[in-house]
Amino acid sequence: MGVQMYISTHSIRRGENMKRFLFFITILLVILAGCSTNKEDSKNHTDTVPEMIEVALTTPETIAKNEEVTIEAHVTQGDENVEDASEVKFEIWKSGEDEHDMLEGEHQGDGVYAVHQTFTEDGTYYVVSHVTARDMHIMPKKEFVVGSPDTTTGNEQEASVEEVHHHEHSNVSIEIENKEMKANEDTTLSTIIQNDKEALTDATVRFEIWKEDAEKHEYIDATEHKNGTYQAQYIFPSPGAYVVKVHVTKGEELHEHVQETFVVKE
Repeated sequence: MGVQMYISTHSIRRGENMKRFLFFITILLVILAGCSTNKEDSKNHTDTVPEMIEVALTTPETIAKNEEVTIEAHVTQGDENVEDASEVKFEIWKSGEDEHDMLEGEHQGDGVYAVHQTFTEDGTYYVVSHVTARDMHIMPKKEFVVGSPDTTTGNEQEASVEEVHHHEHSNVSIEIENKEMKANEDTTLSTIIQNDKEALTDATVRFEIWKEDAEKHEYIDATEHKNGTYQAQYIFPSPGAYVVKVHVTKGEELHEHVQETFVVKE
């Protein structure tokens, strides 16, 4: 009788231990599955690439001399109007002339930024909208005619062809990645460059760096780290405000640039 009770009690204990063991195994598997899911979600979140901003640059179809007109840039990201652009400027010049006007765009709402301009001479003109928004930069370009096209001289027509040839890649976006920089530390300057929303590879990229109000400019050649990403090493000699300008060239047809000002800390 005593032996039977011992066996029965022993069996019960073994059964209870087995249940506890299976319970702990189940809890452990649930925890591991949760960790794996969190890591995967975190990875997917990290790997998500934001949509590029797009700019629709428009001018009136006909522009008369001495008439005020409105030039607009509609900035979007995906289906969203961009209302928080860091900077929108309009660079306007007449074909064949060196003088360029740089005008600050006014936010009109619904993602539209605009300037008002009056042209006092007939001829062919160009406008480039320099748009910086959400850590991206894009510079679409448009040609338009003021007055009668017949008044355009042969020299202007020749210059027009040349300028279009050198600016036909107007959908180039240049993003400077690193924003925090410290003096006397080895800093990796990194820029992501795209053309028509595709990584721009095999380009020649150079960083031009200077301290604000300083005459000395330094030029650092960048190497392509991966498709469309170019990097260079630099040590800022002292704290203060620095201008970093990225020059991008590829072949004889593409030459774009963008610059930003950074505060280098101690």
